[in-house]
Amino acid sequence: MHCLSNSVLIKPCGQNQYNNVFKRGIAVINKGQLVRWNDSKGYGFIRVENAEEGCDVFIHMSALQHMARRPLVGDILYFQIETQADAKQRAFSARIEGVESNPETFEDGTEPIKTNDKKALDNQVEPAKSIKGMLYRIAIMLVVLAIASFVYNRVSTPNNSGAYSSSAYISSAVAADEQQISQAFSQQQSGIQVQSTGVVSRLLPDDNKGSRHQRFIITLSSGQTLLIAHNIDLAAKIDSLKVGDRVLFKGEYEYNDRGGVVHWTHHDPKGRHVAGWLKHQGQTYQ
Repeated sequence: MHCLSNSVLIKPCGQNQYNNVFKRGIAVINKGQLVRWNDSKGYGFIRVENAEEGCDVFIHMSALQHMARRPLVGDILYFQIETQADAKQRAFSARIEGVESNPETFEDGTEPIKTNDKKALDNQVEPAKSIKGMLYRIAIMLVVLAIASFVYNRVSTPNNSGAYSSSAYISSAVAADEQQISQAFSQQQSGIQVQSTGVVSRLLPDDNKGSRHQRFIITLSSGQTLLIAHNIDLAAKIDSLKVGDRVLFKGEYEYNDRGGVVHWTHHDPKGRHVAGWLKHQGQTYQ
């Protein structure tokens, strides 16, 4: 027998009553035993604990779809009770005691997105891809900065013995140094200490007016060109220099519309300016 009531708070037969669906806005979980079940039609009735005999609650298979197996007569169920528009009561959000939930189905009976559902999958995973891509780019930037710091510590102090690892100037950290030079050029800045490496693209005659300077043009990997003006009254000249050679440099950048000039590639006898240098084929010139 299925008990009904016209009131909002359903009272089963006799003086006993089911736990209300809500108590002051809080959902109440009821306990009962499945006493009847028609597996072919997918519904049955629950005998609510402490309710009068014969006052059973209807339950449909949809309320248990998320369970790992179908219900059996005698199962202990935990559930909530709702009153439908026709004033009949039915169980919902039910679970079977001692039975796990089916990982392939959510508690509301819906299935998770399958990988062959392309449109739904795209909507689901694109935000995750975006976050993953951002974290990947951040990780790459951190690696580049770490390499730049390592290389800077290796090349910032001249090595008079001439022993210098070629890995320093082929490192990806060069990109960070060139970025500084590129920014100085685009913003037309001068008086900036820079260091990097480039390939000699043109040899120019020495400038012998006033202090003598060895002059040559190098091309950075970015394509930007720099005029190197190396004071050969204060530092040794690179006599063996030729087009195609790689040169490392540290000095002061001055803007011009052709890419810029780097000078102060030598020590300051008075010690008032940051010392610079040139490195060519393992030899330091400063």
